[in-house]
Amino acid sequence: MRTGGGGSIRCLERICSLSQFIAVSRSQGIATVTINRPDRHNALHPTAHYELESCLDALAADESVRVVILTGAGDKAFCAGYDLRDNLETGVMDIPSTGFGGLTFRTDFPHPLIAAVNGVAMGGGFEMALACDLLLASTSARFALPEPKVGWMALGGGIQRLPRDIGSKRAMGMILTGRTVDAAEGLSLGFVNEVLAPDALMARAQALAEEITACAPLAVRYSKRAFYDSLAQADLARALDPATYPYAMTVIESEDGVEGKRAFAERRAPVWTGR
Repeated sequence: MRTGGGGSIRCLERICSLSQFIAVSRSQGIATVTINRPDRHNALHPTAHYELESCLDALAADESVRVVILTGAGDKAFCAGYDLRDNLETGVMDIPSTGFGGLTFRTDFPHPLIAAVNGVAMGGGFEMALACDLLLASTSARFALPEPKVGWMALGGGIQRLPRDIGSKRAMGMILTGRTVDAAEGLSLGFVNEVLAPDALMARAQALAEEITACAPLAVRYSKRAFYDSLAQADLARALDPATYPYAMTVIESEDGVEGKRAFAERRAPVWTGR
């Protein structure tokens, strides 16, 4: 159940206070989630996986959150994938049912997700970035699905999402070889939205989040939902049929829907209530 009151905020604060490997900051409806294992290139071991899942669960339940930015601590890595060194040390390999980092198997996260990729994004790290709605990359970013090189498959979302983003042939060129792609090529291929200097990355992520929060909350939430629902339709006529998106009336008939028209007519900035 989604909640918008203080309960979900207190829940998130409690999760943050207990987390060792995930840091969260909030401001003006924007939550920034930082994977905090720079000594391991932000690779995730089981504890970090489940901390991130709990954090995302709390953010999903909190309607005061409008946008989530996901990034990694330090300047070398967004996330280098699963922490294989930890696996060798402990013999344990475990990820949540919600996927790598508690993210990659989710298909209904309600808030827009921005990946701010500040270095290497390999394997599951790349899969987390692909699971976000927008992807900003620093010039130092590097992307790969290297699983075939170690006898694995990128089934955490890489094989499934990459061809949807860039087309089957270009995706297969990365998936079958495990080759590394830099930020500029990622932009050319189409899975990167923008490439920034490293010291400009987080400022741009914040500015992009603010552009989103300037729009009506319900319109943003349901536009994201309709986008993905449309991709799930094999038939174009079905995808174009307004009846496919019954929740559209929630937006049109909302208080914000009326406020948007009134503000436009009165030539002023709208005041959104999320209702």
